[in-house]
Amino acid sequence: MKIHFNKKGFSLIEVVIALSIAAYCMAETYSLISRGIYLQRQAISLTNAVFLAKIKLAQIDASQKLETTSSKGDIPGYIGYKYEVDVKEEELDLLKLADNSKAGKPPTDILGEDANSKMSDLLKKRGQSQGSKTGGLIKIFKIRVAIIYPIGAKEETYEAVTFKSSTF
Repeated sequence: MKIHFNKKGFSLIEVVIALSIAAYCMAETYSLISRGIYLQRQAISLTNAVFLAKIKLAQIDASQKLETTSSKGDIPGYIGYKYEVDVKEEELDLLKLADNSKAGKPPTDILGEDANSKMSDLLKKRGQSQGSKTGGLIKIFKIRVAIIYPIGAKEETYEAVTFKSSTF
């Protein structure tokens, strides 16, 4: 008696290998989708933080008079979002801002060597030996806005710093 094998189907080993390959591909696809969703949430949170920092900076810019202050608090309507605002008055030396001494040139006043002798005399009375070559000091406000926002179980911070003249 002859036994004939029907070769029209797949063997059990072929089916197991095919199913394991399919399972591996599905698991990788699901992990990529999960990572994409996480990155999307992260991008939305960062976009919200940038938007809220712009709003806070616009509120500060719209104020009639700036003064040195510090404040912090929660942001209504955004769960887990907090802000910190620091406004500090500082003096800025224009010479340090446009420092040419690194290039081997002596620093000079923007308006010329002897542009304002009265300013030179005033600066000398203040104890600055270079007179008008110091470039002068201007008072500015350094404005720092930090938005603390949640990313999963931890918190991240977006920080924006800008400067505004105290005389204008």
